[in-house]
Amino acid sequence: EVYSTAADNQPGVEIKVFQGERELCNDNRLLDRFNLDGLPPAPRGVPQIEVSFDIDANGILNVS
Repeated sequence: EVYSTAADNQPGVEIKVFQGERELCNDNRLLDRFNLDGLPPAPRGVPQIEVSFDIDANGILNVS
């Protein structure tokens, strides 16, 4: 998945990882969240932040 910023010159993003199939995030289980800080100044939508989600053979989710 590729994410970006919502505002001009946004210094960072918070990425939340949910478990579930409900349409609304609040109806699913929050597994974790992480912050990516130190983004260089740029117009909104310009930074391209690639996040990978992989599930191993033991059912463990790895996010990188």
